[in-house]
Amino acid sequence: MKEKLAIIGTGIAGMGVAHLLQKHYDISLFEKNKYVGGHTNTVFVEENGIDIPIDTGFMVFNKETYPNLINLFTELNVPIEKTSMSFSVQHKLSNLEYCGSGFNGLFAQRKNLFNPAFIKMLLQINRFNKESVQDLNCGFLKNQSIADYISQKSYNSDFLEKYLLPMSSAIWSTPPNTSLQFPAESLVRFFLNHGMLGLDTHFQWYTVQNGSESYKQRLIAPFRDKIKTGVKIDTIKNTGDKIEIITAKNEHYFYDKVIVAAHANEALQMLSQPSQLQQDLLSKFQYQENIATLHSDISVMPKNKKVWSSWNYLIDQKNGENRATTIYNMNSLQNVSDKENYFVSINPIDLDENKIHKVLTYFHPIFTIESLKAQKRLQEINQEGQIYFCGSYFGYGFHEDAYASAVQLSKQLLNQETNIQLKAG
Repeated sequence: MKEKLAIIGTGIAGMGVAHLLQKHYDISLFEKNKYVGGHTNTVFVEENGIDIPIDTGFMVFNKETYPNLINLFTELNVPIEKTSMSFSVQHKLSNLEYCGSGFNGLFAQRKNLFNPAFIKMLLQINRFNKESVQDLNCGFLKNQSIADYISQKSYNSDFLEKYLLPMSSAIWSTPPNTSLQFPAESLVRFFLNHGMLGLDTHFQWYTVQNGSESYKQRLIAPFRDKIKTGVKIDTIKNTGDKIEIITAKNEHYFYDKVIVAAHANEALQMLSQPSQLQQDLLSKFQYQENIATLHSDISVMPKNKKVWSSWNYLIDQKNGENRATTIYNMNSLQNVSDKENYFVSINPIDLDENKIHKVLTYFHPIFTIESLKAQKRLQEINQEGQIYFCGSYFGYGFHEDAYASAVQLSKQLLNQETNIQLKAG
């Protein structure tokens, strides 16, 4: 008889372990939301009687740094297509607009050809691209935040506020002040691994045809009837022989093993008696609540259309306070429509309410030097017994990281119990 396994959470980590372990365990999946997928969340907008699929969470990937996800998509025969990953910055206070797509993007505002401050910023970007890799390789970045590193290396405020913080804030969906505390070592390694430290190092990016919903449906098809949606787990309790899970409606279930594929902070809250190690490690991860709004309001995009990019970062000020938002141009990223403009704004600024299609809430991990230290020990909490963990916080916080953690955990469980070698990943 197969052991009973509960999987809590149906983001790519939860769906991933279910996919990899379904033949070896009697699985059940629990999802607090009324939909399956977590950040795999395609919204359908009706346009002339046709439903247009538009992704609002996971959107893009590449073949170099998403190897496990590529293996999964190949296994499921998921159709993919090429996309572009250009990036623009609008700094309203200084009336600056530029993007990284060649000369006409950098100097879309021709006045910047004769702007010493802008030229100096570009020179500092070039310097950062070279020096940061050297500092990474020699260990200089260890235990330093972005703020620490920028201060020590004497980069100016334009470089920080109009380039580095927009880039890092857009990538990790965090406010600029939070991004300042990001570990410099992780940021530079991520930039390096993703080909973001030079004009000739950019990777080809891809998106899933017809939205990530199409891969999700293929992935969950074999275990769809094992998923319970709209069920929040309040408590996970080790009874000695079995693991008991208790729902918010006071329903009690018993399993041989439980995999918590939720955010680290949520995982910790569910544990009735966390071990010292679980408490020490999971408590180091905090999350940023972000509002993702699907809309068609072009007023938030750069005034100069030459600057329009796949990712667009807007910095504004109101009542003396800086405001920032990332705007994904979904027509550029996913070629969703040639009739209407569609955008996804993270924590939007001043949108026309009549042009809003959908408002969603996501939570993204906040990485600090302390969380990075905890991350290096996370595999230890999967050695303690019948409760296991996986999720994007095991890596950089992205789709590949979540699925990679699912692959690693699945290999561990299968090798422990049956000595079966998992081919995935």
